[in-house]
Formats: sequence, structure tokens, C-alpha cells
Amino acid sequence: MTAYQGQPKDDRYRGIESVRQDAIDRLTAAFASDAITMDEYERRATAATAATRIEELERLSFDLPAVKGAEGRRERGRAQEPRTGARNRTDNSLVGAAPMTTGCVMGDRNLTGNWLSSDRVSSFTVMGSTKLDLRDADLPPGPIRIEAFTLMGETKVIVPRGLPVRLNAFAFMGESRAGREVDQQILGAPTWVEISGFAMMGSVTVRAMD
Repeated sequence: MTAYQGQPKDDRYRGIESVRQDAIDRLTAAFASDAITMDEYERRATAATAATRIEELERLSFDLPAVKGAEGRRERGRAQEPRTGARNRTDNSLVGAAPMTTGCVMGDRNLTGNWLSSDRVSSFTVMGSTKLDLRDADLPPGPIRIEAFTLMGETKVIVPRGLPVRLNAFAFMGESRAGREVDQQILGAPTWVEISGFAMMGSVTVRAMD
């Protein structure tokens, strides 16, 4: 009997889903740093999506380094001063911090609230949907660099109105597009977003919203 077997069913479900996302995040970080190949990433990520036991997920990522998770971000958020609006935030502690990585394989991955823990984000989406919402995140001064790799899926970046964005993602049989409401003039801006990467048979889109 494992430590998880005495918990209520919904707690076990939340536990395995948390371990699953941690495993996928570790796989994505390993792929982004060239520690594993594309084929190995796809093999392990597919197995992680289908896994029904925590032990299976732990075996898929035991040899990979851990990444900074949501709990660490929550602790950082509790220690910060009250927030005063996304466009005025200047969190210098994010500049030069270890890059964030997020992965989504045949599912949905939504990062909302005060989730940003670095000025660099690497997102990898395969046959799924990833949303990166910066409206309530503490923003560092200077560029926020997002690398979005999308294969037969979609990556949506949402920014607060007035935050400039430079979109350089390449699309092959797909779409790379910023909405008309997005400010794309970064000259003189104290903070802006730079989005690179590629979309193959998928899309990378940017929207500005209140």
C-alpha cells in the first residue's frame, strides 16, 4: 500500500495530476536544454499522458532534474508587496532567474494569476492548447522572452493592454498572429514581451485584454 491509497478519491486524482504535470514539465525542460531528443520526449510524454499510477510517472522522469513548481511560485508571491497593476510592476528578482518551462501533450495547460517566476519562458505544446496569461503576473523590467513551440496545437499569449509585444514565431502550415489591439511598438517601453519559436500545423497567437 502506498501513501496515496488512504486518501479520498478526489485527493488521489489531484495528487496524480500534479505529479503528471511535474513529469511533463521536467521532460519539457530536458528537451529544451537538449538533454533528451525529440523522439525520447514524445515517447515519455505520451506515456505520461496515459499513466494511471504515480509510480509510472516517477519512473518516466526520475533521471531528469526538477523544475521550479507552483508551490515555489506561491511562496514567492506571498512574500511580495501588494500588487498595483500589471503594467506598473517591476519585479527585478525575475531578471536572470532560471527559465520556466511548461509542456502540454494532448490536453490543456492554462497559466493564469501570478505565475511568472522568470523573465524567460519555454513552452512546448503537442496536439493540445497552452494559454500563457500575463495580465495578473508580476512583470520584470526589460524583455520577457517566450519561446513557443507548437505542433498540431495552439499557444495563446494574453497580455494586458498597453504591454508591447514583438512576435517573431515562425509558422509552417500554421499561424503566427498578434491581434490588432496588441501594441507592437517596443521602442522606449520599460517592459515588453518577445515571442519566438515556431508553429507547425498549429498556431501561436497574441491578444491584449483588460
